[in-house]
Amino acid sequence: MGSVCIPAGTILSAVARDGEIVEAPTWNGVALPLPMPINAAALDEEAALMMLEWYEDHMWYRLHFGPGIDRDAVMAKVAASLASRHGF
Repeated sequence: MGSVCIPAGTILSAVARDGEIVEAPTWNGVALPLPMPINAAALDEEAALMMLEWYEDHMWYRLHFGPGIDRDAVMAKVAASLASRHGF
């Protein structure tokens, strides 16, 4: 992540409302760049939605979701949202 090296297994959190980040994640007081790296794991549905929004649909197969997240349902929700935005 640029000049910041974060240990594997570190849990980062941000504040999101209505699919938008309102408070970026930080680590040891350093604001982290967005989007999060593609190898980051989304641990809840809100994080999964954000990861899917950040990356093009041809990259979705590389995203990691934590246990308990219904990958297909979250992907369908974002795909429908993107289609409605673009008038499909």
